[in-house]
Amino acid sequence: MQETNRTQSPYIKALACSAVAFALAIGAQFLGYSLPSFTTRTEAVSQLVALVMVPGLIVGLLAKKSTRVWPLWLIICAFIALLIVVTIVHEVTAPMRA
Repeated sequence: MQETNRTQSPYIKALACSAVAFALAIGAQFLGYSLPSFTTRTEAVSQLVALVMVPGLIVGLLAKKSTRVWPLWLIICAFIALLIVVTIVHEVTAPMRA
């Protein structure tokens, strides 16, 4: 029976991407940049946590379930792509939540 190689600590790598994205987003908040759907800073911080955690968890799961080893650059690129998709969906559905 052949043992398949797996990505080492995929959730840690993907959630590290989430932490970096969250730190950059908070920095942008302090500089005055924000998504149009955010009305208050408190609302922005709570929604930013969810916005960056969802792609991190999804990428971590995909990397863990994959039979191939995911290099770090692939995890980062997949995280960025999913972050863009999740952010666009968040902004498109913002009027429905209001």
